[in-house]
Amino acid sequence: MHALSIPTWVIHTSSVIEWVAAIWFIWLYGEVTGNRAWFGFALAMLPALVSAMCACTWHFFDNAPSLEWLVTLQATMTVVGNVTLMLAAWWLWRQGKSDRERETGGGFGAIALLFLLFPDLPISKDSLFAISLFPYLAFLWFLTRSQQAPRLALIGFYMTLVFVGVAIPAGIYAKVAYGESLANVDWLHGSAESFLTLSNILIVLGFRQAIVEQRRESNEGVK
Repeated sequence: MHALSIPTWVIHTSSVIEWVAAIWFIWLYGEVTGNRAWFGFALAMLPALVSAMCACTWHFFDNAPSLEWLVTLQATMTVVGNVTLMLAAWWLWRQGKSDRERETGGGFGAIALLFLLFPDLPISKDSLFAISLFPYLAFLWFLTRSQQAPRLALIGFYMTLVFVGVAIPAGIYAKVAYGESLANVDWLHGSAESFLTLSNILIVLGFRQAIVEQRRESNEGVK
C-alpha cells in the first residue's frame, strides 16, 4: 500500500464511494420520477465501478508489475462502462424523439458511425484508455440532448473530461521528469485523481438535489 500516500488513498477511496452513491441516487431518481430508463442508467454505471476496483486493487499491492494485467482489465472495463453509459444516455434521448424517429431507430446511425471512427490501434491498456474517450463523448452528446439529466450532475459528467485533460499531460510529465508512469508519482497521481473526485461529487449532489426537488413538488401537489 506504500505506492500511494494516505491523501492519495483518500482521494481514490472517496471517488469509489461517490460513484456508488451516484448509482444509488440515480436509481432513486428513477423511482421518484417514474422514469424506468434511469434504472438502466444506474446499472450502466456498474462496469465503471469494476474498473475503479481494479485500479484500487493494483494500488493496494504497490503497483506490482506482475499484476499489471489489472490495469488492462481496468482499461477494458472503462471501455465497456463508457459504451453502456452511451447506450443508457441514448435510451433517455430516444424517449424525447418522435414516433417516426423511434421506428427508424434514430440515434443508432450515430452510434454505428462512432465505432467506425475508432482509430486502428493495437489492443493495449493505453489504446483501450484512448478508445474509451469516443463512447464517453457520445454519452455526453446523448445525455445533453435528452434534457433529462439534472444540470449540476451533467456538469459533473463533463468534469470527467477535465480529469482526462489533466491526467494526459500529467502522465507525460511523469515519464519525462521521473521516468515513471503516473501511478508511481504520488503527488501527480493524487492531483490528477482529485478532478475525478470533484466530478463525482457534482454528480452525486446534482441527483440528490433533483430528488429533493421532485419530492417537494410531489408533496405540494398532494396538498
